[in-house]
Amino acid sequence: MKKKKRILIIDDDVTYLKTINEWIGEVYSLSMASSGEQAFRWLEENTPDLILLDYEMPVMPGPQVMERLKDDEDLKYVPVVILTGKNDRESIMRIISMCPTGYLLKSLGKEELLEKLSGIIGS
Repeated sequence: MKKKKRILIIDDDVTYLKTINEWIGEVYSLSMASSGEQAFRWLEENTPDLILLDYEMPVMPGPQVMERLKDDEDLKYVPVVILTGKNDRESIMRIISMCPTGYLLKSLGKEELLEKLSGIIGS
């Protein structure tokens, strides 16, 4: 049996975490963190195939998490996809300037999300 790809989702919205888990939990092995601090504790022991990172979070926002990931020798090659609820030009330009592997709008439906993730890391 093929081993599932591991995805770490970092998002302070617990409802969104549950939704994503229901949508993609059968295809991917998911781990969830509701803050940057929690994510880095998990990352001390684990290396995912992909990180889905919320752009707007309290305490340690997405850009700060991204910076720490890029500074870490063990984590800087892990693909990071930014999750955002905003699709205005200014917000998207700020996200692109962080040089993530990609970004996904939180308004994506299940099938679109699975298709995008499959295109990034396979299934």
